[in-house]
Amino acid sequence: MEKLLVVTGVAVIFSSLIQLSNGQGDNYQCNPVSNGLSDNCIGCICEASTRCDVNTKCVAGGKLCGPFYISRGFWVDAGRCVIKGDNINDEQSWKRCAKDIVCAANTIRSYINRFGKDCNGDSLVTCDDYTMIHKNGGWNCGNNLQGTDFWNIYLQCKNVIVNRGEII
Repeated sequence: MEKLLVVTGVAVIFSSLIQLSNGQGDNYQCNPVSNGLSDNCIGCICEASTRCDVNTKCVAGGKLCGPFYISRGFWVDAGRCVIKGDNINDEQSWKRCAKDIVCAANTIRSYINRFGKDCNGDSLVTCDDYTMIHKNGGWNCGNNLQGTDFWNIYLQCKNVIVNRGEII
């Protein structure tokens, strides 16, 4: 599986993500269908989160886990995506999913499918909006991220992709 890395200005496309499962959620079910969220965008979100370190465990007292820093609440709102064989009601399933790059990416996709909207007021829904949704949450996505390390890393990654003539 490839992942996006922005190291010495070279981007490797995060293109091999496949759907592992469609876990059942309480009110919203995991729905990792792409719907405009490209692999390049997901890769840049991962890059901005942890430099896409697939070995990232849990931080902040175990509240944020994996290469996207997914919280349990985020996972629940995304529809409880799970690794094949896991149970959505198992308290540890969200941590296992968050630490698994494919399941975590499916969680991001599902969350975006639920909350996707124009967050920056430019009348378009783009990767910038998806990135804001990931970082700020679906209800507060309009919060400004400019100047943060997260946003600066995202923009660096986005620029590498765009400069290669690819779609972000």
